[in-house]
Amino acid sequence: MASGPLRGVRIYGLGLMAALVLAIAPSQAQAASPVLEFVTPPHNEFLAEGGAVTAAMAGFEPEVHCAESEGEGEITGPRSTVSIWYFTGCEAQGGSETGHLCQSEEAEPGEIFAGPMEADLVFIDQASHSVGMLLNPGGGEYMDFECGGETVEAFGSFLSPVGPINTMTSSFTASLSRLGATQIPSEYENASGEKLKAIPTGKRGIHPAATTGVELSFNVFTKAPLEIRALTAAEVEAKQHQEEEAAAAAKKHQEEEAATKKRQEEEAAAKKRLEEEANAKKPPTRAQQLAKALKHCRTLHPKDKRTRCESRAKKKFGRHKAAKKQR
Repeated sequence: MASGPLRGVRIYGLGLMAALVLAIAPSQAQAASPVLEFVTPPHNEFLAEGGAVTAAMAGFEPEVHCAESEGEGEITGPRSTVSIWYFTGCEAQGGSETGHLCQSEEAEPGEIFAGPMEADLVFIDQASHSVGMLLNPGGGEYMDFECGGETVEAFGSFLSPVGPINTMTSSFTASLSRLGATQIPSEYENASGEKLKAIPTGKRGIHPAATTGVELSFNVFTKAPLEIRALTAAEVEAKQHQEEEAAAAAKKHQEEEAATKKRQEEEAAAKKRLEEEANAKKPPTRAQQLAKALKHCRTLHPKDKRTRCESRAKKKFGRHKAAKKQR
């Protein structure tokens, strides 16, 4: 096997997790769409550690059993990924083929390689918040090997539930489950909630293709922390309503503040006008009368005439006049 995090093989994407971003459109004529996105730095590499693997094909007694499994990959885009898988200790179990080693071309006996394999992140079921990877979404051949002298080929897309969701972490769990030779789950949802099939098949030698079921659990460790953000259409719509209500409340608050400020300014202006009108109706004080008289005197010529005018004004409106009246 090759060495290094990618074992010398050029990997173009993450095989266990990916990002499918379904844009949230404004609430108009059409319903809200779900959001499923992989929040991560670009080219985030991962390693996967799995245990034993068992694969069964309908109509055949022998099953393929591998003692160990592992995988690796990296994120390349919002919707597509690629991974490579390595299985060791692989042999047929059941009937006369028990103990026959299985192997990929140019591999050691008991070793099977799979990939590069694309994968997309999908909702398996929005109602239950079940999210998974749709592996090999194109549906073509993703693996072939020889077991007991007979060629085995694997086709079709299949689902692997993953978790946790809506949590920033560097560790994820994923699994493949089967019921006999049937892969479960076998359905997922598109953006509009329509159910789509994901049924893997296999072919042995000259026999016709038959359904297959694979059982495997594994842990995924990413180079950098990431989050599988998953919001259902109902949650997106509820969030939109909350944002709209918050915006409406903020607008109403601003309008109320502006109206209050305007009313306060109008009340202050009215109060000032009333004070000015009240002051205008009051008789002038002696000081005001004196100031007015002196202002007039300063316009007179010659100087002696101006001086006599100022003297008369001070006698008439000056403080000594007011004091005299008080006595």
